[in-house]
Amino acid sequence: MTDYEQVAEALGNTTWITWLTDATLDDVLALYSEGRNLPMTATFREADEAAHLGMEDGMPVLFAGALGHGVVLMEPGLPCVGTDERIRLSPAGVCLDVGWSDFGPPFVTYREKGRVVVSFDGTGWEDDATPDQETVERWMSTTPGGLEGWQNNYGTASLMTAEAIMGAPMDDRWLAREHTCITRRRADSERPVPVRWAWESC
Repeated sequence: MTDYEQVAEALGNTTWITWLTDATLDDVLALYSEGRNLPMTATFREADEAAHLGMEDGMPVLFAGALGHGVVLMEPGLPCVGTDERIRLSPAGVCLDVGWSDFGPPFVTYREKGRVVVSFDGTGWEDDATPDQETVERWMSTTPGGLEGWQNNYGTASLMTAEAIMGAPMDDRWLAREHTCITRRRADSERPVPVRWAWESC
């Protein structure tokens, strides 16, 4: 059984997490492998270290891995995935997008076929709910965490909901494996990024 609290704690420095169904790593690489972006392989811990080393230079890092019915995009440092990219990667599927950072409100957006079903502040949706509070709470009640779960811990509720959507858990074993890490090429290559080169996703 997944220890959601342990996983949520491991993701403490993460900025955003997006779960997308009907998307593949090839789709992600096609979107982000051009220009100065470099795909590599890394564990989440290594990607997190690379992200925070690169924050000084304004270099975002995207960590992507296959999971169940689609892919997970994780932004351990600076945000780098926009709304358009999320819609492009899963135009016919489901997208759960969660702002995980402590730097601002933890916004949660749930889309189906690119259309926003609900969007809300994970800690105060009474004041910020789209389309309205009643619809958001009704959606919460249909998820594995239920309304009470979202009220008590949006992070755990997000992980439980994502597991149901993806059909597989993003647990500590998944985080410990190597997945794809995409980072920007440094203008000067004196400081290496601590991940291994790999032009094919694992």
